[in-house]
Amino acid sequence: MKPILKTHDAISYAGFVLGATMLGAIVLMYAYEVTSRYLFGAPTTWASDFVSFLLLIMVFTTAPWLTRENGHVAVTIIPDLLLRYRSAILRTTFLAAAVACLVASWICLGENIYLFNRGTSTLTTVRIPKWILTAFITYGLVNTGLYFLRLTFSPLPEETKETANA
Repeated sequence: MKPILKTHDAISYAGFVLGATMLGAIVLMYAYEVTSRYLFGAPTTWASDFVSFLLLIMVFTTAPWLTRENGHVAVTIIPDLLLRYRSAILRTTFLAAAVACLVASWICLGENIYLFNRGTSTLTTVRIPKWILTAFITYGLVNTGLYFLRLTFSPLPEETKETANA
């Protein structure tokens, strides 16, 4: 099982690096767009389209790794107040998040296939097949769901001193 988990981690880390690269590309494209528009009076027709595409890719390629690192948003007031049930509450929410992500990814996969079969393109200046974008959504949801599943059955992080003393 460890080789499978290591492979999952490697794929997710590669996605994280891709997402970070997309953020850099977004910054460069916006800088180019602003320079082109205000310095040369020649706005681009493509920058806004690519920024929106790259933003989607960035979010869904980085989400699995952030989940692995416990970098997702977590409101833990209830588990922190109910220390006796903390583990059960956290594991239940991890499991619920895993189910939600995996069900959503199943729905997205169906949409990917539908968009591919129909040959649907984006309604932007730069037209690309929509299934390419929705494939990134599916990738992000599947892998995030798998990490939530892993969190459900793995040892929980140690409690902080504040939580332990409460």
